[in-house]
Amino acid sequence: MKRLLLTGAVYIALWAMPAALHAADANQQYNVRAFSKVESCYALNRAVNSAKKEDDWAALYGFSLYTMGYLTGISRLAYDTYDIGGRKNTKTLMVWLEQYCLENPDDSFDTALHRLTAEMYPHRTTVAPQ
Repeated sequence: MKRLLLTGAVYIALWAMPAALHAADANQQYNVRAFSKVESCYALNRAVNSAKKEDDWAALYGFSLYTMGYLTGISRLAYDTYDIGGRKNTKTLMVWLEQYCLENPDDSFDTALHRLTAEMYPHRTTVAPQ
């Protein structure tokens, strides 16, 4: 399952990379490989509520794994990028996504990840720490 998530994230990363390859078909269409539980901002909002109110973290953990695979794909494939997240930790990135999805519940989670990537790109790290 983890490998499937990472593989899907790599394919999505090809589309989402700023200043790099923009992969899609001739009609600018592409396939988002995600399992149904991480397809929308609405689903992330439900997962956050479930974690906070019912102490059920399973769905939110799925979003976190998917996000980390997506960002790893971006870091792997984006030109001049060591870490697309820069100095931000996982929790900070997930809080950014949570806020975005609260404001845009009808967006796909793919769109939220693309927006996060675009926002983080100028702040990415370009070399590994010494």
